[in-house]
Amino acid sequence: MAAHVRIVLVAFVGLLLAGACSSTPSSGGPAGSSGSKPGASVPAAASPPAASPQAQASDVNVGQPCSYLTAPEVEAIIGALPVEVEERLGRGDCDYWLDAAKDAKVNIGVFEGAEAATYFETTKQIGSPELVNVGDEAYSVSNEGFGTVVVARQGTTVVAVQVAAGALGPEQLRQATALVDAVLAGL
Repeated sequence: MAAHVRIVLVAFVGLLLAGACSSTPSSGGPAGSSGSKPGASVPAAASPPAASPQAQASDVNVGQPCSYLTAPEVEAIIGALPVEVEERLGRGDCDYWLDAAKDAKVNIGVFEGAEAATYFETTKQIGSPELVNVGDEAYSVSNEGFGTVVVARQGTTVVAVQVAAGALGPEQLRQATALVDAVLAGL
């Protein structure tokens, strides 16, 4: 588990530094396929109906990347229903694609324990962190290559949300912060 999260951390930070908003689909299955196989993508329409964070909390498990928010919950915050929800094979996070071309997305990752602490500190190096009021401690970093990322620590859990849709600025920061808040509320 520790090695898996460390690999996830290195891969996520590396992709962010390289301007991660790749449109390459996961190798876990063709776009639109369904099933519980890691890396499989599911059309957003197949997502379960939205539940309140309290009702959903028992269904949320660290290590199940696409269990944190449903497509309709993401839509309620972003204003666009994801066309596809896809676990990133081997990374432990989930992409909510907002367009068929895979140019716009929300990415959500949740990390635990010592690896979470390392992730929290390492991600600060990808930009100029600005404090955000969510969780016990949080910050955001933004650039044209990857959009806005909000990373929040609550206890030993770290939640990272990337919004790569629309223009950088206050709205993207508001969306990323609201998504982090929603994930934390469901844990």
